[in-house]
Amino acid sequence: MLNNQFILVLKAQRATLVEQIHHIDAMLRLNGVDSEEIDLSYGTASPQAEMPYKKGDSWQIKFASLIKSNNRFISINEAANMVNTFEPKISIEEAKKGLGSAKNMMLKDKAIAKFQYGSNNSNTFYGKPTWLNDDGSIKDDYKFNSNALVVKPKVEI
Repeated sequence: MLNNQFILVLKAQRATLVEQIHHIDAMLRLNGVDSEEIDLSYGTASPQAEMPYKKGDSWQIKFASLIKSNNRFISINEAANMVNTFEPKISIEEAKKGLGSAKNMMLKDKAIAKFQYGSNNSNTFYGKPTWLNDDGSIKDDYKFNSNALVVKPKVEI
């Protein structure tokens, strides 16, 4: 009986660790680390991202902090995944809603700038207005992570 309880505890701890590893790997990918570069060996310290905001902060502060801490243009999808990684109790969908509202207010106030890659709205990125060139292109030092681009296949009937 005691052995069964011990096994249940170990399984629960394992599930928690697997979820944490998933979130860490997602943060690494969002920050430009290829899957092959993610070191899965034991005993090796991996770079840990620190939460750039406080849990109780507004969505605007969260979004601004994520942009600043990444020092590049980011998409709502990327930001939502980061929030979910830092705060697993907030679902990605909930984060997208909160960040989307914050983004709209920040764009209206000209606190952030918008850059859209191609015609797909999912490939819209946000950053500091000073990170754009006069022609509206992104300055080289602040380019978005190309891994964040969403490619939608054409559907033919």
